Amino acid sequence: MPNIITIDTEYYMTATTTVDLSPKTWADVEDWYVKWDKLQVKFKDSDDWKIFDLESDTEDGVDWKRPNKADIFEGQYDYDNLLATREDF
Repeated sequence: MPNIITIDTEYYMTATTTVDLSPKTWADVEDWYVKWDKLQVKFKDSDDWKIFDLESDTEDGVDWKRPNKADIFEGQYDYDNLLATREDF
């Protein structure tokens, strides 16, 4: 068995915030997505995207106790030899 292993652990987190769309409503939205803590919205009456900074409080958002997945690899930062995977934490 290898002495040095690399542990690649995936965590999911939740961030909650509110946005005021005034004078628009959600019914006016044609398309949307969230990236880099910003809500990007394209309204039906515009070709431009409006950006809302979410300013999410994510400082304590990660549940470090329960990862969603962990992979164990042989060696130091060598991702060629997968030794084990677990998703049932």
